[in-house]
Amino acid sequence: MHVVWYQSPNHPELWAPEGDERSKRYNVGGSWPTAFFDGFYRAPAVTEVDSFYVVYDNMFGQARSLTTVMEMSLDSATTRLDSTKLSIGVHITPTDSTVNAMNSLMLVAVVYEDSAPYASALGGDTAYARFCARCVVGDTWGVPLKLHFGADYDTVLTAPLGVWNRSHLGAVVFVQDTSNLRVLQSVGKLRFVN
Repeated sequence: MHVVWYQSPNHPELWAPEGDERSKRYNVGGSWPTAFFDGFYRAPAVTEVDSFYVVYDNMFGQARSLTTVMEMSLDSATTRLDSTKLSIGVHITPTDSTVNAMNSLMLVAVVYEDSAPYASALGGDTAYARFCARCVVGDTWGVPLKLHFGADYDTVLTAPLGVWNRSHLGAVVFVQDTSNLRVLQSVGKLRFVN
């Protein structure tokens, strides 16, 4: 599962303030509009919003084949959308003792719209950006996380609702090692409302 951070003075309807801060971490920018994703691999130089999805989809397919040191799932009872907020219940099971020595982990939950409208320069009409990141729950970088092999981790993250289309909201949650920017595992909910 993936989300894309969009930055563009020409498409403010796709912009999120956390994206500006996260782009600095990854040294992304210089061409507008720019889209990038969280993780170790630098984003390719793709600047046409209408072509972002295909390029990134291939890169995420490769990343999914890597092994990890934990399993993640969302708790269906606590992952929900109500009239004022989103709640995301996260369950993590460490599967390798190497997590005990990882001291730079962050739990990051990103709320996204699976199809966010914008004015397309190519067609002169309304187009839709896929998996457009809207906000990070909590801090821009996520929530500090310390895991121990043999001990499961459970939490519920909450965020107030923005002015986005409720019927298109989803969330992706990932654990990132900030010492090397690698995303170690992720899980997501495609839509809160079906």
